[in-house]
Amino acid sequence: MKKKRVRFIVNPKSGGNFRTRLTERMVKHHLDLEKYTYDIYPTKYAGHAIKLAQQSLIEEIDIVAVVGGDGTQNEVGQILMNTKVVMANIPTGSGNANARKLHIPLHIPEAIELINTGKVFAIDAIILNEQPFFMAAGLGYDGKVIQQFDKIPFRGVASYLTSILSTAFTYRLPTFTIELDNKKPFKIKAFTVLITNTGQIGYNIEFCKQSKIDDGLFEITIVKDFDRFELPKMIKESFFGDISKQEFLESYQCKKLKITTDSIEALQMDGDFKGCTNTIKATVKQQVLKYIVPQDFEA
Repeated sequence: MKKKRVRFIVNPKSGGNFRTRLTERMVKHHLDLEKYTYDIYPTKYAGHAIKLAQQSLIEEIDIVAVVGGDGTQNEVGQILMNTKVVMANIPTGSGNANARKLHIPLHIPEAIELINTGKVFAIDAIILNEQPFFMAAGLGYDGKVIQQFDKIPFRGVASYLTSILSTAFTYRLPTFTIELDNKKPFKIKAFTVLITNTGQIGYNIEFCKQSKIDDGLFEITIVKDFDRFELPKMIKESFFGDISKQEFLESYQCKKLKITTDSIEALQMDGDFKGCTNTIKATVKQQVLKYIVPQDFEA
């Protein structure tokens, strides 16, 4: 039987300086070399993962294993949509929303072994302003947090919390005009609107429990105004409780979305800052990206 080809695309900057790194020794020890051949390509600059994914298509690689966070998953995934190439997630990022939603181990050796034992599962993509994403986007305060996060020289929970706290007390809430599935638009003043395929934004912070990653629907969660002095309590609830039950959250499911704001707001997609805008449009494409997941995974 001809061996399948696995290409590891590695973002060496993912997760910061204190994260475990993938090594060739790990790959040799944990990948079934009777079934697979492999090569390893590190990314060298922003957007390099996109070019490596394009080259993988040309070379007819069977499995592209992305060693990085949600942003690197996004770069590769947007190229491999609607192709026969299967992605594997070796999570080394900060939030790892994709890995958590798909029940992929966060430990590198176990994630490599999943390539040997897992099954193929197709997930949806959300197309926002003509650009695909697969986990979560946020317009407003959430985008501002990621904008600040990108300026911090270290990664992880501490830098994420620093970004939250540095802007929470000075942020002016915009007014969002929201149109769902061509229904009558409504206006609401809010901190942010989250658009999710996973229901969460990483770190197991889940804002919407009914989210399924393959059902042809996506969720929006409106984070309305709240007492900002309650923020430490809310952060604790996010990490150790169930934030989705809070009264200041309002969630909807849809297939099509349009949002305008009364001011220019920050936008993030899959954990990467994407600039500022006052208008977004989003639609969903069902089951367009293949992933390796555990055999017992159910969406």
